Amino acid sequence: MTSVAKRKVSVTVDADLVEEIEADGDNVSARVTEALRTDMAARRRQRALARLLDRLEIAEGPLDTAEDEAEIQRFMRLLGGTAAPEAVDPAAGTRAR
Repeated sequence: MTSVAKRKVSVTVDADLVEEIEADGDNVSARVTEALRTDMAARRRQRALARLLDRLEIAEGPLDTAEDEAEIQRFMRLLGGTAAPEAVDPAAGTRAR
């Protein structure tokens, strides 16, 4: 991975987590960065799936059958998202998944 510019921020982390990370001999900043990258990647996948579902719904009609919901939940699990579908985000005009 190429070097990325760093920005110093202050965060509060539960003491037990810091102790465990340090006990493993790991760097807290590196572990927090890794966790944030993993979370942000999952969120990007979830947004991409929501956009795909919105386009599919426009093309094919409502995705409201039990089979549709089961398939949506399966894809959410595969993409690292939540299994339970969420409501449409009216501000964004897309599913908030």
